[in-house]
Amino acid sequence: MKKGFYTGRFQPFHLGHLSAIEQALDSVDFLYIGIGSSQYSHEEYHPFTIDERTEIIKKALEEKKIPRDYYEIISVPDINDNAAWPAYVQKLVPKFDIVFVGDDGLVKELFEKYTKIPVKIVKHEIDICATDIRKTILSDGDWKKYLCASTVEYVEKIGGIERIRNIAQ
Repeated sequence: MKKGFYTGRFQPFHLGHLSAIEQALDSVDFLYIGIGSSQYSHEEYHPFTIDERTEIIKKALEEKKIPRDYYEIISVPDINDNAAWPAYVQKLVPKFDIVFVGDDGLVKELFEKYTKIPVKIVKHEIDICATDIRKTILSDGDWKKYLCASTVEYVEKIGGIERIRNIAQ
């Protein structure tokens, strides 16, 4: 069974993240989804808790009919040591064969430099980032179009919009 790893902060989980997961699952039998910076919440760049992000991802994948036995969500707290981070992830996450990334950024660089695990960049089918979504919320723009319906419903239910606005003040 081929297993992959994909990580993000998911603040919030959006359609770009969903596309990356769907692409990853086209290449592997099972995917570990690492929620990075998991110890942070109620901050400008980290408005949602680890439990909220986990629930948002589960609901979005369920909405898209992705079976629970195709993935596992794992908390990945920051350690603030880039050189040690890939080995740290490998201790937290059961063995995986490939890392999926959304860009040519730090995660790709660190896994290529410090491990022999192959890294694959997924296609950017949807050009959006969570920072832009939070900014759109602050400017009263149409933020909902970037998220699954279940995510919109959950974020509204937990008072996420008000939280993002209050944190930004």
